[in-house]
Amino acid sequence: MSDPADTSTDPAAAPRHAYAGSWDTAQRVFELISQHRTSAEPTSYAVWYAYVTGQQAELKTAIDTALEENGGISLAEMQHLHAQFVADGSDSDGDLEDISRAIREEVAGAQSLVTDIISNTDDYVSSMDKAKDMLSPEASQEELSDAIGGIIEQTESSRASAQSIQVALQSKHDEITQLSSKVIKFRDNLMRDSLTELVNQQRFEALIGEHAADALANGYSLTVLAASIKNIQDLNETANMDISEFILKSFSDIARRVVGDQGVCGRFSSNFFGILLPRAAYAEAGKIAAAISEELDTFKIVKKPSDQLVGYIGAAFGGTSLRIGSSPRELVAQAMAQAQKARQSEQNSVKFDLTPQASAEEEVAPDVAVGM
Repeated sequence: MSDPADTSTDPAAAPRHAYAGSWDTAQRVFELISQHRTSAEPTSYAVWYAYVTGQQAELKTAIDTALEENGGISLAEMQHLHAQFVADGSDSDGDLEDISRAIREEVAGAQSLVTDIISNTDDYVSSMDKAKDMLSPEASQEELSDAIGGIIEQTESSRASAQSIQVALQSKHDEITQLSSKVIKFRDNLMRDSLTELVNQQRFEALIGEHAADALANGYSLTVLAASIKNIQDLNETANMDISEFILKSFSDIARRVVGDQGVCGRFSSNFFGILLPRAAYAEAGKIAAAISEELDTFKIVKKPSDQLVGYIGAAFGGTSLRIGSSPRELVAQAMAQAQKARQSEQNSVKFDLTPQASAEEEVAPDVAVGM
């Protein structure tokens, strides 16, 4: 007889303990949601749940950094963290597979039409061979008329069939072209931030690699800027509502407009942005940062309908230049580190990593004021 106090084989024991553990986790998640004033929607819950359970070290680092820098996490930032670390990519993979399957079906249909063309040609050649036999010198007038009539009839039939197949092939070509365009657009969307539509960090680093090869081969300068918005939480508190999405979109629009065709803008994790400036040295990069700051200085955020002033977007900039041996990821990290230093300034400012341009004995001031 089994010991009634022994619950190791009791099927109800494991579920009870598992339930208690998950309930403790849920309580901790809701404590964090309340503590940091994030909404209790599924996206926020999923991010905090992954944070509490320690599922991803990079997610924990990103959240801890955001909390240290900003004292909280905005809704826009929470959505970005969810998309970057938590969201299941199976839906995207499924969509891509559906498009790929449709392309394969269209190609198979085109191959079938080509087979029809070959078969139609073979039939026509065979008919011509038969007509040739009927056109012998000994053939009667009636036989010659029948042979010529057969040739005309077969030619008309073959031409009609060929035209029908041509139309069908053109349709297949158009469909495959449209599907291919969908794949290109789909892949491009995967490389863009859903909120700002700027390229994400992965694509940004890939672009650095592409431009770096050209710069090193031809002796061009290349500068990477990082920009950090300093006061999202303060603006949210002044507005008495979460306006982080508006702030991030507004900054991205201003940066994209100022940079224009001189470079590429991207959005990194949290409230960081990147600006890639091929063929630009620090002087040109400093002008870009100054121009963005000037735009921010005149960009009023007001409450509607009262037009009460909420404030202005504050940003810090950091930069570094291409050097032999540095990977794109290292360049981004160095630019972000400089932006972190610039955050300590009350004004909008930019700090450049000038190490490659100065010897150990030289004194270089790495701060470049850009107004505010």
